[in-house]
Amino acid sequence: MIQRIQTVFLLLAVATLGLQFLFPYASAPSTAVTDEAGTFSDGVFNLHDRLNFLVNTIAALILALAAVFLFKNRPLQSKITSIGIFVATILAISLAVQSYMLIQDAGPAMTNIHYQPGIAMPALSVLLLWIANRFIRKDEALVRSSDRLR
Repeated sequence: MIQRIQTVFLLLAVATLGLQFLFPYASAPSTAVTDEAGTFSDGVFNLHDRLNFLVNTIAALILALAAVFLFKNRPLQSKITSIGIFVATILAISLAVQSYMLIQDAGPAMTNIHYQPGIAMPALSVLLLWIANRFIRKDEALVRSSDRLR
């Protein structure tokens, strides 16, 4: 059913993935820090600065949203959520690597970079998707055990 607890976690994951479009990852004065790609040329490091961030976020968002409506087919819902966890994990790891590379490029100017709430969104979405997948599997186990009793 759509009112299950896993749906709440899936919707929260969709929300955290969607909030990445609003919240930047980091900000800095536009003159303080730049890298080869011009990440902070506008003073903000956000989702739109890297194509792989944008593609991974959209893919994870679509997978999580699709999983919400697959409540009648729990095994498929679990598989879709697992793929979403994988994609969101790739997003979180690539964001961590990119942030580390920015720190290395910035050197002493790193004190001017201020992290924003968006930096935590990929990791939070991985956690929420994992919790949703856990409840999907618990629900499936409960249904199978009740079918055995009939």
